[in-house]
Amino acid sequence: MSESLLDLWVKAGADGNCLGGDPQSQQLFMILLLKAQNPDCRFNVRTLNEAKLPQDFKNYGMRHAPALTHGEDIAISHPDEIVEYIDHIFPSPSLKYNNPEADGATADLFRAFCYFIKEVNKDPKALLNELYRLDQYLAHSEYRFLTSDKMQHIDCNILPKLHGIRIASRALKNFEIPVDLNYVWRYLHEGYQQEAFRKSCSSDQEIILYWAERKDTPDLPAAKRSQLSRQKPIFTMEVPRESLLSS
Repeated sequence: MSESLLDLWVKAGADGNCLGGDPQSQQLFMILLLKAQNPDCRFNVRTLNEAKLPQDFKNYGMRHAPALTHGEDIAISHPDEIVEYIDHIFPSPSLKYNNPEADGATADLFRAFCYFIKEVNKDPKALLNELYRLDQYLAHSEYRFLTSDKMQHIDCNILPKLHGIRIASRALKNFEIPVDLNYVWRYLHEGYQQEAFRKSCSSDQEIILYWAERKDTPDLPAAKRSQLSRQKPIFTMEVPRESLLSS
C-alpha cells in the first residue's frame, strides 16, 4: 500500500485552484513535506473546490477537505486520523514529541483567537494572555522550535495557526501581535525560514478570505473581497525588526 502515492486533498482558494487559507490543510501539507525526507514518502497535493467536487473524490464517499486518500481503499477525513495514518506508514523521520509543558503553553491559543475573530469576545485580552503565555514558554526554552531544534508535530500544528492569527487579526480586527513578544516573533521567524512552511503556506489574501467566510466573523464588503481575489498573491514572512533586536 505504501508504494502508491498518497493524495492530500486541501481546500482550494478563491480561484478554485490555489491553496486556501485553512490552517489544518497547511498542517497536513507540512507534515508530508517533512516526511518526504524519506524517499518512500511520495504524495500529491490536490486542491478541492467543495462547490464542484471531482468524481474521483466523490467516489470515496467524502465531501470536504482536508482529506487523505491512498490507493483504492484508504480514505480518511479526520485530521487527527490523517496524522496517525501518515505516522503509521512513514514512521521515519519521526515528528513525535513528549512535552506536556509545550502542550500547556499552546493549548488555548487557537481557541482564544477563534473567540476573538468570531466576535464572541470583542476584547483581545484573552488572546493577548495566550500569546504572552507562549512567549514566556519560548523565553525559557533552549530550542529553536517548541520542543526541538527541528520541527515536530506540534510545530506543524501551531505555526500555521500563529501565522493565521497574525494575518487575519490585522486585516479583520485591526489587531497586531505586540512587538514586545520577542520570543513569539523569533519562533515565527524560525518557521518562516523553513521550506516546509513556505511551500505549504497560502497567501495573505487566502488566509483573510478563509476567516472572513467563517460564521460570525467580520464580513468583507463585496468590493474588498473582489479586490483580494484579484490581487497578486502576497506572502508576509518578514517579522518586525524591532521584535528581534532585543530578544
